[in-house]
Amino acid sequence: MYKNFDAIDFHTLPQSFVIKTNHDCGGIVIVEDKKSFLKDEARLKSAKEKIEKHLQTNYYSLYREWHYKDIEPRVFVEELLLKEKPQNSDQSTTNTSPEVPDDYKFHCFGKQTFIQIDTDRFTNHTRTIFNEKWEKQPFIFGYPTPDYTPQKPQNLNTMLAIAQKLSEKMEVGYVRVDLYEVNCADSSQNPVIVGELTFTHGGGTEHFNPPEWDKNFGDLWKL
Repeated sequence: MYKNFDAIDFHTLPQSFVIKTNHDCGGIVIVEDKKSFLKDEARLKSAKEKIEKHLQTNYYSLYREWHYKDIEPRVFVEELLLKEKPQNSDQSTTNTSPEVPDDYKFHCFGKQTFIQIDTDRFTNHTRTIFNEKWEKQPFIFGYPTPDYTPQKPQNLNTMLAIAQKLSEKMEVGYVRVDLYEVNCADSSQNPVIVGELTFTHGGGTEHFNPPEWDKNFGDLWKL
């Protein structure tokens, strides 16, 4: 944990990592190769400017998200999570290249949960919503739905249990629990990793299509 970008001791960090701010959304820099990152003065400058800019934001002042009000802005560095994926369908599955794993967001309203999966977040961002039985839901939420159905995670039941357990600790009627499933060498041991929890998905500004699903979700929120 650091007070600013200049305080980061890059010599102690692994070859790949993620630089993040602790108090907002989007304050993130992905570093896949530390050596090339530190040699690239333009990229290093851009990363510093981005992080320092985010350190100056306050989501309470900007959007009245109350739980951000008294957080002291900090920079932290965490492991870069990757999953293995075949380079293309014609190649053997043993010939793989790492990529950022899919982001599973569990919208928890008491005992009822909807699952949001965001794919290709840094390129061609798409989003699909499922119920707990992995049945695709008939609406668009924030980003377009892809023309395929994302594969159900191997550890869906475990992920649902984790999301429910964490949401039970919150007494506000709704929380979004973000989880990752990262491939291991042994496919039977894919770990589930907690990304973050938030009470204000998208700052409450993302749109539903058809719009009646906005009310459907709102009706589930019991205060």
